[in-house]
Amino acid sequence: MIDAFVRRAATSAIAAAAVATSTLAAAQVASPPASTESAGDTVAAVPPPPRLTFLQYGVAFTADFTTKGPFCQNSQLNCILGSGGGIVGRVGWRSPGDWYFGGAYELSKQDPTKLFRLALLQQLRFEARHYWFNGRDTQPILVVGAGLAGYGDELAIATYGATAFVGVGVESQFQSGPVLCATLGYRPMYLMRFEDTSGASHGPGLAHMIVLEVALEERDPL
Repeated sequence: MIDAFVRRAATSAIAAAAVATSTLAAAQVASPPASTESAGDTVAAVPPPPRLTFLQYGVAFTADFTTKGPFCQNSQLNCILGSGGGIVGRVGWRSPGDWYFGGAYELSKQDPTKLFRLALLQQLRFEARHYWFNGRDTQPILVVGAGLAGYGDELAIATYGATAFVGVGVESQFQSGPVLCATLGYRPMYLMRFEDTSGASHGPGLAHMIVLEVALEERDPL
């Protein structure tokens, strides 16, 4: 009789445990963990990263290679606007996207085949750059520009006219520091008729230059 009572008690305890286990499992399936909802809420609350604009400025060194034209008929005897080189000062606005817009002033010494004592070419340009693969430290760029040019002996302006520029290059930034930019392009320049120091007349006409430029620039967030 005692054995039968013990067996009935054990059977009842096993059945009660099974019911409790199934009830707990059902409650866990119906209610997802609170930590999962909190993590999702935290991720959704994070704002997107800021899109910064920059003031970009610096200096560049140029090498100008003049091709034959009305101002350089003979590179040895009659080339008042020959090849040369100079320095550029530049400042502009770098967008958070793919563009840079700015201005530049260039002063370069040209080879006048002794028709000027010190031949200086001055240019004031508006420039734009378009960047590919934005967000990388090194990016290929397309550069276009247009402006005014003045040319003469020393700082005097013997002639003036319009100038333009188109080129390609690469720009690389060193760990959020200085920016190194190298470009190669074509620059046409239309100049009015003028006279050299001997009284000989030149132009008007279109001068053609192949220009190599290496720039070192800095970016400051706005």
